[in-house]
Amino acid sequence: MTMKHFLLIAGLAMTAVSCDRLLEFEPGDVILAEDAIQDADDLQRLLVSTYDVLANLYGGRVQIINELRGPNFGAPDNSLDFTAVYNRETTFFTGINGGAYTDFYYAIYRSNVVIENFQFVSDLDADEQLRLEAEARFVRAICHWGAVKLYARPYGYTADNSHAGVPLRLESSQDPLPRAAVGDVYAAIVDDLNYALLHLPATNGVYATQHAARAYLAQVHFLMGDYAEAAALASNIIASGEFSLDQDLDRFETDLINSETIFGIVSQPNDFRSSWFRDNLRSDNTSSPQLAFSEDFAFFMSLSGAGDARSQWYTPGVRALCNRFNNKEYFNIPLAHLTLMHLIRAEALAETGSDLETAIGDINAIRDRAYGAGNFPLSLTSTAEEVRDAARDEYRKETAGEGHWTDQLLRRGAMGESIVIRNAPWDCPGMSLQFSNSENTVDGFVLNEEGGCL
Repeated sequence: MTMKHFLLIAGLAMTAVSCDRLLEFEPGDVILAEDAIQDADDLQRLLVSTYDVLANLYGGRVQIINELRGPNFGAPDNSLDFTAVYNRETTFFTGINGGAYTDFYYAIYRSNVVIENFQFVSDLDADEQLRLEAEARFVRAICHWGAVKLYARPYGYTADNSHAGVPLRLESSQDPLPRAAVGDVYAAIVDDLNYALLHLPATNGVYATQHAARAYLAQVHFLMGDYAEAAALASNIIASGEFSLDQDLDRFETDLINSETIFGIVSQPNDFRSSWFRDNLRSDNTSSPQLAFSEDFAFFMSLSGAGDARSQWYTPGVRALCNRFNNKEYFNIPLAHLTLMHLIRAEALAETGSDLETAIGDINAIRDRAYGAGNFPLSLTSTAEEVRDAARDEYRKETAGEGHWTDQLLRRGAMGESIVIRNAPWDCPGMSLQFSNSENTVDGFVLNEEGGCL
């Protein structure tokens, strides 16, 4: 595995960029594009700055917010912001959700500036323009998707997905916008990712590739309940042979490029990319970390028995301490990886009732790694329902702490299942974060209903 599969925001590179006037392109600024964008290098540096914001968002912050809304994490130790998210009582004054919301739209704004200003660059050939737009739309898609999942009801909440989503910003204008319908936001996300899939290169140094776009499309279609398309996209990645399941159960590696990662963040000493995980969950240097797994999660894991190697990821207890990030000052963060593709495909195939043999093979590949080859296999005669349930169990175990499980519970609730999350219905007021105070000042902007989950 080479560096080509990773989003790398190197500290030295970004030091130079951070002083550049290009990074003054933020909402509300008046610097003219034609004054700041002179050549292809300027556009490339502006594009890199969008990845920089993405790395700040997904260096653990978004993942932790997602876990705090769900059943995997217990009550925070003493952080007021974490507690507000955990209690599903965020307001527009809560710093953590306001900061994430702002950063999503910073990255979207910069992406739009890249897309809109090719006319100011004379040394840019057609292929480079396609690549730059594809990368910018890739980042824009990820950020719209991240925002709509946190700040709106899930896809499927209404039959036609006309319920309120988030502002859909497809140009760099900072005029106030209302909340677009969730269906419209998802349509734009899929459109951006499909464009990226068509125009991103197969290899692209340390930036987004075709497989990165494909991996996100698989996840998006899965949440949309488009299971056949999700399975097909995941199958393409699995069949490519470019990625392999790691055998040491540590996707968060410090120096090595993990063989599973399709797209992720490389953290380096002193760049703080992984500090949200390290500082809030690492349990080897404190007896009471800010965050820990819940008693419910510990009980769920105990059902697997001591033979499950993933039991090493936590220490049982009312506050089940997390061990996944111990003995690490910094580490790489996978955002889309091969394990996800196997488990998405397994459940998607079970949902459609097709090719259960492949789905069972996906689950057993994960179980072989966890229990040892041939131990605790899923029977080849399993029904579609048994395969689906097994895929869900493995998904929750494998993605513990990665911020995916709450999204899956909301998907299932929106699809009609009776889902309860920490003694409250999946659609109770407060499951969606409150918007930033910046939107509270916009006339006619509809805020989320607050509270009501406890």
